[in-house]
Amino acid sequence: MNGDVRLRVEGLMLERLLERALAEGAQFRAVAPPHGHAILIDADPRSAAIVQRLCERFSLPCTVVARRGRDAMARRLRARATLLAGAVACLAALSAFFGRVWLVDVELAGGRSASVAPIERALEEMGVRPGMPKSAVDADRIESALAAASPDFSFVGVRLQGVRLLVEAAPAVAAPEVYDVGAGRDLVALCDGVVLSVNVQAGVACVEPGDTVVRGQVLIRGEERISKEETRGIAALGSVVARTWYSGEASAPATRVATERTGRSSVSAALVCMGLEYPLTEAEPFAAQETCVETLPIGGLFLPVEVRRVTAYETRERVVERDPAALRAALETLAFAEAGAAMGQAAPDGCEVADRWIEFTQDGAGALRARAVLEAHMDIAVERGALYRQGG
Repeated sequence: MNGDVRLRVEGLMLERLLERALAEGAQFRAVAPPHGHAILIDADPRSAAIVQRLCERFSLPCTVVARRGRDAMARRLRARATLLAGAVACLAALSAFFGRVWLVDVELAGGRSASVAPIERALEEMGVRPGMPKSAVDADRIESALAAASPDFSFVGVRLQGVRLLVEAAPAVAAPEVYDVGAGRDLVALCDGVVLSVNVQAGVACVEPGDTVVRGQVLIRGEERISKEETRGIAALGSVVARTWYSGEASAPATRVATERTGRSSVSAALVCMGLEYPLTEAEPFAAQETCVETLPIGGLFLPVEVRRVTAYETRERVVERDPAALRAALETLAFAEAGAAMGQAAPDGCEVADRWIEFTQDGAGALRARAVLEAHMDIAVERGALYRQGG
């Protein structure tokens, strides 16, 4: 069975239409009773075609309400002839997309920071870039090449995750300093300060808590006694924690020059057309002034004529006091920023601020000056070579 077609026919004397269709060989599976001036007919496709042809001949409205069976399926497939081609094209596009690497990411492992620029350059030289086919990705070869080209990394791993190529690298840990007890050396002060504590592990302490020391002063002497009369040089080892200070300054005038209007003004006007200007009124010029320009089109779209009005406002300068609270806050921020920069250059990494304060003074010229001080507690005992590397 090819299926049924349900038709809805509207008009008068529909019984004659059915009789005429039956006479031409139509067969109906069901005919719904007339509802007003419309009936529903269920018929096979051939009988439905007969009824549609008769309705067209006698100008009766005939609508296909539904189709069922193989005939309906065939019509739907013909209406969607491009569906299969679209599905094939979609599958081909997905296959092409997932067959390539579209993301190349480099991530650091181990919680340490380092520059990944050497790894990115090595990947670029090897031709590893977004868009390359997955078949061209050899993870083992890439790992070996990256390990050889990146000596600053202790581990390099390469993984393919879908369309993403992930390169994981762990920065190498710096080798600890080798302590040679027989190599004589002293520990000296990295900067000026007041000693808080002394912890000697090897050598002889030259200072004690409360002492004031200057940069380069010997804190722990590298020697040990081997008899009552004889000593020998060793590598001094220990820590000397001291209070150190870093300062920064900032200044600004306590007054500023403000520009204000006096209340006097004058107006000038000119007629402007296509770059040409014809004065209408002249304004009185002021020694110091602000101007405001207004344009009034009067000619419309096809006649570009406009009146340009210029209002001049006389101004004068007046010295006014700055807001004291705002000025102090701004100078405090600048002074502490300068002190922090000085501390960042001289103090070792991880040094924390123990205290801070700020002082405000005013000079004879009326400028307000701020001096900020940061107090840091840190180990200032270093070998003398560290002073030379720091420039002292």
